[in-house]
Amino acid sequence: MLCQFSFENYKSFRDEATLDLFAEKIKEHEGSLIIDSYDGEAFLPVISIYGPNGGGKSTVLEAFIYLSHKVLLPIITLLSSSSLQGKTLEERRIKEFRKFNFYGKEKYHLYDRNCENFPTKFDILFRIDETEYRYQLNILHDIVVEENLYSKDITSKEPAILFERDSSDLYIGDILGDIRVGNIKPSIPMLSHLSINYDLAAIDKIVSWFLHCGILDYNDPFREKRIIVFKGEHKEDTFLKILEEMGINIAEIRTEEDSNGNITGVYTTHYLEDGSHIELPIEEESSGTRKLFGLLPFLLEHLHVGGLVIADEMDAKLHPKLLRYIIELFTNPKINKMGAQLIFTSHDMSTMKSSVFRRDEIWFSALNKTNASKLYSLVEFRKENGAKVRPDETYDKQYIEGRYGADPYLRNILDWGTL
Repeated sequence: MLCQFSFENYKSFRDEATLDLFAEKIKEHEGSLIIDSYDGEAFLPVISIYGPNGGGKSTVLEAFIYLSHKVLLPIITLLSSSSLQGKTLEERRIKEFRKFNFYGKEKYHLYDRNCENFPTKFDILFRIDETEYRYQLNILHDIVVEENLYSKDITSKEPAILFERDSSDLYIGDILGDIRVGNIKPSIPMLSHLSINYDLAAIDKIVSWFLHCGILDYNDPFREKRIIVFKGEHKEDTFLKILEEMGINIAEIRTEEDSNGNITGVYTTHYLEDGSHIELPIEEESSGTRKLFGLLPFLLEHLHVGGLVIADEMDAKLHPKLLRYIIELFTNPKINKMGAQLIFTSHDMSTMKSSVFRRDEIWFSALNKTNASKLYSLVEFRKENGAKVRPDETYDKQYIEGRYGADPYLRNILDWGTL
């Protein structure tokens, strides 16, 4: 479970930005919260990030992806080596990693020349079973200048140091046992090095947590065309039932395969009013329906096992009612039994309502006058008179009017009619 994620000096963000999934003490949709059974702490199941184009909302997600890839790519690169034999990694996640190319240019904040001389910093707090972990990674010119990993038993509150590392020193805590660490490449995280070279249960759990965070990037044309077909009658029935609840008239799904078992065609069956039916190739379905064939199975898989999903431009080509249905998959505890979390960027203001979100689930990212992005939630936003936004206010209307500071150009467009 993700608790908090902070980063600094990354692309449009100069100063530290923090995305907080600890639930605020507000009386809104309390039944939707994820409650940790170990200490009763409440967490948000969903966060939607809004803001203008170029405001930095996608950068928030990319910062998390960058950290994840910095940790996991050394492990995946050496997957075939003898030191990794016996370790299980999800094959589809590994293939997705190969599509990302985050290296080759610096990621520091470019609008301030001084930022080139300071590290890009990441700080993530997450929970696995009864343990809470804090992982910190600071990078300067692709070199690790500081890296720390801490843990805390959730019930006893007892803290522990797994390791602390800077450019000149390394400390290994007792919790990892008596291990001898040789030379580490300065560009390789210690977390990656330990996973590759040692059999350490705590390290393997952490790496597995990163590995099973699902990433959906709908700025990628490949992602728009991806279709997932369920194997197993029960899973397919669940998928078809959800499509029916969304008002999509697809009664059956048929696939064709070649001699090697590769799927060569996907067909959908639609029943007509006279009782007859028609079969269409998936290419003839609407772009929104095709998107659901890639999106819904992915989300259902994570809802089944728990974990984090981050999705950029998830609402693109989706009707607002379908987007709201997807949000409710995560906010309905009867469906989200494993405590899965969804963080996504959105331009869809029809769901920016108190009936859909808590105020701490609505976040904004926007540039200030110095071209630096700022990240903040609706619950922490203060009006000019210092008052909070009330839960009975019309969030979407006030957002369009530019009252939340995250879309000033829309306010200017509205003012054109008065010229």
